[in-house]
Amino acid sequence: MAATRTADEQKALNARLLDAAETGDVPAITQALKDGADVDARNHWQNTPLHEAAKAGHNDAVKVLLEAGAEVDARNINQDIPLHWVASQYNIRAIQVLLAAGTDPTLMTRDGYTVMDEARKHNQPELANYLQSIVDNTVDRPTPKEVGLDMKKRNAALGKPVVGAHTAKAVAGMEAQRQAALNDPSEGI
Repeated sequence: MAATRTADEQKALNARLLDAAETGDVPAITQALKDGADVDARNHWQNTPLHEAAKAGHNDAVKVLLEAGAEVDARNINQDIPLHWVASQYNIRAIQVLLAAGTDPTLMTRDGYTVMDEARKHNQPELANYLQSIVDNTVDRPTPKEVGLDMKKRNAALGKPVVGAHTAKAVAGMEAQRQAALNDPSEGI
């Protein structure tokens, strides 16, 4: 039976994870998570470990946190998501990892800035154009395989079933048929 932690002990454990994410210390991140730190712990700015790793440009730490189930679009006190922070620094590798994990580049900060706006604000028009192409679906998002992100680990951490795209599509189709039958009793199941 696992020992129960006090609120102070959990807070210290979460702080350890946030510090490790900020410094990019992957072994310390892994240990803190094993010890029970919350992958989406928050600091006084409401930054998560993913925010901290992303803003510091620690790509391996970003991957480890995403594979542990970190919320890719977690918002801090300013409503920034981790992608806002990496876009301001033109960390293309971290941008690609976050995109592969499903981040939404159209989300706005508290001040109404999208990720493309952040890139433009930091004099990075090529990055803004690339991100806009992702939004417009004229350029494909990087795939998890291309960036080395293990989606099986991420899905397991999130409690999602690990299925292929074909199986997921078939299951979605069956669920749609089931819902239609429930909505129209004359159809039968």
